[in-house]
Amino acid sequence: MVERPSYWRWWVCGLLLLATMIMYMDRQTLANVAVRIQWEFGLSNQQYGTLELVFSIAFATGALVFGFLSDRFNVFWLYPVALGGWSLAGIATGLADNYDELLLCRTMLGLFEAGNWPCALKTTQRLLSRDERTLGNSVLQSGASIGAILTPLVMTFMLAGRTEPGVWRQPFLVIGAI
Repeated sequence: MVERPSYWRWWVCGLLLLATMIMYMDRQTLANVAVRIQWEFGLSNQQYGTLELVFSIAFATGALVFGFLSDRFNVFWLYPVALGGWSLAGIATGLADNYDELLLCRTMLGLFEAGNWPCALKTTQRLLSRDERTLGNSVLQSGASIGAILTPLVMTFMLAGRTEPGVWRQPFLVIGAI
């Protein structure tokens, strides 16, 4: 096994923070463009609520699935699958042409985003000593708040003054690609 410098562990925790931040940005993008999507697709409030409901159900299911998997498989391989899955779901949302496709994208986003927590926590458990884990977990979890703060700012930057149909797609494509 290669001996790594001590700062490497905290660099990984920083990457976990960034992954969590992007995950929350993917999650909150829909809420920030909901009015535009509802108008463009002619969705009722009930249909929009269903989009949020399926996300929540998929997230709860994904948490159980990824929790089970992260106890049995190496997160070195599992975490990139989760991250790639939620990134592709985010990008696919920006390409969705109808309500059913949006519903599928939100389901997949919830399912794969849930993998962040068990995989990230397992990473800090394996990477950090018992005395460092609380700080390491705090670092990665702060990504959620940073993502919640940044998303409206990014949306304002990307969408301010723009009203053309389909403009809501750009944030999904950009954030998903990041």
